[in-house]
Amino acid sequence: MVDIGNPFGVDLATTIFGAGLSLGLSAAVMEYGYRIPEYSNAELLGGVGVGLVGVGAFLGVVMVLRGLR
Repeated sequence: MVDIGNPFGVDLATTIFGAGLSLGLSAAVMEYGYRIPEYSNAELLGGVGVGLVGVGAFLGVVMVLRGLR
């Protein structure tokens, strides 16, 4: 039986959520980035990206260890 949420080996809900979160954070940085003058927009986006990768990797390891994936 085909898993409707995972038709191509990619969890669609996670992918869509991640894309939306990324776009939302990007928009926030572009709009309010001037309030943090010591960082450029590229540095802020990079920092947020690294943070999201770290959180995602941690969550993935926890889910694998708990047998959820």
